Amino acid sequence: MKREARPGGAWAEDPRAEGFELRFEDGTVGDLVCGLRQQESCARASKSPDLIRAVTAWLLARGQRSIELRCGARVLARGAITPEDLDTADDAGDGGTAASKVVTLAPSNAELVDALGIFDRVVATEDSSDHPPEIKSLPKLGPDLAPDLDRLASFEPAVVLSSLTVPGMERNVVGLDAREIPQLVLAPRSLDEVMADVRRVGFVLGVAAAADTVIERMRDERRALERRREGPPARVYLEWWPRPMFTPGADCYSNELIALAGGVNVFAHRPGASVEISAADLVNASPEVCFVSWCGVPADKLEPARLRRRDGLEQLEAASRGRVYPLDERFSGRPGPRMLEAARRMEAAIRRARAGD
Repeated sequence: MKREARPGGAWAEDPRAEGFELRFEDGTVGDLVCGLRQQESCARASKSPDLIRAVTAWLLARGQRSIELRCGARVLARGAITPEDLDTADDAGDGGTAASKVVTLAPSNAELVDALGIFDRVVATEDSSDHPPEIKSLPKLGPDLAPDLDRLASFEPAVVLSSLTVPGMERNVVGLDAREIPQLVLAPRSLDEVMADVRRVGFVLGVAAAADTVIERMRDERRALERRREGPPARVYLEWWPRPMFTPGADCYSNELIALAGGVNVFAHRPGASVEISAADLVNASPEVCFVSWCGVPADKLEPARLRRRDGLEQLEAASRGRVYPLDERFSGRPGPRMLEAARRMEAAIRRARAGD
């Protein structure tokens, strides 16, 4: 399957639509077009049992929770979808035979296993995972969007914790399926879904009681943040990438973190988990406070001043007033047990910004 340029025609109004050229074993070529609200397959591809799983993974990686896959007038799949639809690992439970060898394919998944107290079972991770400290001694499989799945298979894991929190990760899920490697697929869009993932992983790995402890701690942290909220919410812009500019949309866990910090995401009305915006969009949104939290960039390398100097943002009041703050992506960009630290840090910055008025 080869990714094509963004399709035109009826798909032009969907900014996230992608076309794919499908090559079959006999040398023939077909096509597949995926948009957030509808997907269209050629007749040849519609006969593949893996098509619905592949399209489901593509949608989940973009924050969608429903499928409308068609082949002409025929509906191939329609309705709600969840990450659990893609799970292929067996349950263990507290009394079951727990997986002894685990591979994690996202930093948040490695941190989840660590929170459960069983990180000694992890035998390999992708390159960007950096917590807990013991992870430094583990084999690395390559970047999270393109790990070496053949090398991964050589570790013979009992289960892989894969992820669909970033577009492009669907290739990992499909690749693991092709190699018949058991996986749990995590793609949470809210704090409740993160906690549900903790429970799901804990049950499959045979440590359900430990999962309950982690969940209760996270609930306590959320309640503490809720009690501290006061006054009208601050209008917040959270930047995940500077060129082009990407920010969380409607279908992202970041909205809850911002709300717990006492704010509201100025782009929460845009569909999708991550949306591309322009400088004019940001100026028109008129945020009170901005955070730069660039994916994969260490906290000490973040440069809030770059947003202040960016072409087209001369009229951005938050920047001219110095209300642009760095936010460690290890917390804001990882939907796992440590994510509420991002809300605490944003809350402190919002209080500082308002105290300066």
